[in-house]
Amino acid sequence: MEKIIKLQLALFFQSLESRPDTHYDPINVDMGNLFDGMPQIIPLPMQAPSEIPRVILNSSNARYSCTIAASRIDLIFNEVGASEADWPEITQDFSAKTNLFVKSVFSRLSIVRFGLVGSFFLPNKNAVSSITKKYLKQELGSSEELSLRYNKNADSHGLALNNVFSINTASRASPSEEKGIFIERDVNNLQTSSTLKKDDVLAIIAKFIQSYGPDQIKGLVK
Repeated sequence: MEKIIKLQLALFFQSLESRPDTHYDPINVDMGNLFDGMPQIIPLPMQAPSEIPRVILNSSNARYSCTIAASRIDLIFNEVGASEADWPEITQDFSAKTNLFVKSVFSRLSIVRFGLVGSFFLPNKNAVSSITKKYLKQELGSSEELSLRYNKNADSHGLALNNVFSINTASRASPSEEKGIFIERDVNNLQTSSTLKKDDVLAIIAKFIQSYGPDQIKGLVK
């Protein structure tokens, strides 16, 4: 069964935050108390790697989480057994959540870079053959593994974007081992010296989230 493994929006701060914990409560309020689980606050020193989360928030249904590090804040949708039929609804809901998230974060922090990442699993007993037919146009015989990564650079709203596709053979326990294809889509901007504008980020997300739908993802290997 085709699955969304994870959807993630990362926003990178202009400067390091010495007290990331001060931001989680107002952001959670702006998002309608989405993160209603017990928050985890880790008092790491500033000398610790800046990308390690200092705050971890979770929704009680385990579908959404938010991590706040000294250098970034991430909104994450976690797959919890949703069926393929739920995929369009999940993407739509994540898009609505990112809208609230971006507006809240931008009202408090200066952002210089963003990343929109989607991870997906497509069952396929002939994964190597499917990928080679689509991209390599050659027979690789009895090969068991294949990895492909490419970047279709793009420009949108005055920003230079990386538009990265990663396609790999994979297996997944669900509950027995299932062979298939793991796909990751990653759209992110090249960092500039100036801060990003909220409306530009929202517009770019709205534009590219459409390519994270089931037909578009399955079309990458069919």
